[in-house]
Amino acid sequence: MTSCQDRFAYGGDEVDVSVWDTEQAFTPQPSSDSLGKKRKRDTLFPGELWRAKNVQNDNLGLRSPLRITCLTYLASSSASHHLAAGTGLGNVHRYDTRASKRPVSDWKIAKNGGIKSIEKGMSEHELFAGDHDSNLYTLDLRNGRIAYRYQGLSGAVTSLAPSPTFLASAALDRFVRIHSTSSLEQQVCQQPQQKGQILDKVFMKCTPTTIVWDSVIEQSITIPMEGDDVWETLETTGIDSDGESKYQKRLD
Repeated sequence: MTSCQDRFAYGGDEVDVSVWDTEQAFTPQPSSDSLGKKRKRDTLFPGELWRAKNVQNDNLGLRSPLRITCLTYLASSSASHHLAAGTGLGNVHRYDTRASKRPVSDWKIAKNGGIKSIEKGMSEHELFAGDHDSNLYTLDLRNGRIAYRYQGLSGAVTSLAPSPTFLASAALDRFVRIHSTSSLEQQVCQQPQQKGQILDKVFMKCTPTTIVWDSVIEQSITIPMEGDDVWETLETTGIDSDGESKYQKRLD
């Protein structure tokens, strides 16, 4: 669904990607039988604004099966919608509703299994994708290449939640993880030097299926003091009978 919630898109098994008007889609419409008209195959339903077409047949002329497993908005406006969809064959399709009904880009990402989760990053050309083989990638939307991978996952990622500085993920191994991110604002031929890392993880009692950011709370971290740093927090209260200074803890 778009940020303004007036449009939404969906797809599935043998159901290609389509964009709908939220209000019109859920408004009761008279059935086609009552009107005595037979609907054509390519005719849009009430509230349906755009419907994609399948990719071209392969070299043998065989039709590619439709298996849309996940979907996300890249950008949206009143004139066009930019979407990315993951498939059960391991491909990522990029759509531009103003340019074509077929995918404007078709990238083979997963080698084993299909794409299970996909989410637009906070950067302009950043896209996160996870497959059924417990792999998590960062894609560059300018060329469809894998910018870098995340290591240390033992379960397929079911949901992703990006933020300006971190990436949160939920996986089938019952872990919720916080990952680092790296900027893609470099030349297309260069690879980012900083790879994605797992900063923290929490084991859940049940398998998490969806994750979202609620809020960010800034906390000050107290670093244990050693050596001379301890004396800097104390103040002199007087001199004892042995001629040595007496100290007490300074309360700020």
